[in-house]
Amino acid sequence: MPETLLAIETATAVCSAAALRSGKVFTRSLDGGRLHDARLLEMTGEVLVAAGASRSELVAVAVSAGPGSYTGLRIGVSTAKGIAEALSIPLIAVPSLSACAEASNVQGSVLAAFPSRRGEVFAALVDTGDSVRAGFEAAMAGSPSEVWSLLPDHNLTVVGPAADRFSGLATDIRASDCSAEGSLRIAARLLADGHFVDPELFEPYYLKSFVAGTPTHSVFARLPF
Repeated sequence: MPETLLAIETATAVCSAAALRSGKVFTRSLDGGRLHDARLLEMTGEVLVAAGASRSELVAVAVSAGPGSYTGLRIGVSTAKGIAEALSIPLIAVPSLSACAEASNVQGSVLAAFPSRRGEVFAALVDTGDSVRAGFEAAMAGSPSEVWSLLPDHNLTVVGPAADRFSGLATDIRASDCSAEGSLRIAARLLADGHFVDPELFEPYYLKSFVAGTPTHSVFARLPF
């Protein structure tokens, strides 16, 4: 019976699931913004059907675990933890920025960047030839100019959904969406090395604490005090 690896990506506005079975990758992605909670489980089922696999054939579930959207990460990690615990299979935590760099298909050193609040970014310098090593500790947060000033080398490509925020700083900008396929590639290597996390204890890597905002349509936003 062929073994199947499942990966989940919800760190940004893109909701994505991917499955690896017999060397073939099957993916589903939706740029839905706020549809992660409504579609994610359905999408995991769709990739398993496309792969001709059942949940009982899953050997592990991987999740893009941060940094990124607070709500998106909560949904993705909670779903992955639920699958891992229900099926008694390993949970693999993949650094989201490393997964984004992997999915970009750009070779060499890249700066992967996600949008954060107030025009800031989450970013990490990743060598796509060795993206497993670019762990959570590689992530930075700040304005694009602040992040750029921290880099040892500016001769690199910027990828990811916030790549355009580095306009005027970088000369090679390739805006790209995230995909669970990037997480899947890294997860396959982590699975081979036995790098798992405890489903009961693991929490997303937020990098920044969550700050609730006032909805712009709220009546309170229109009060003069």
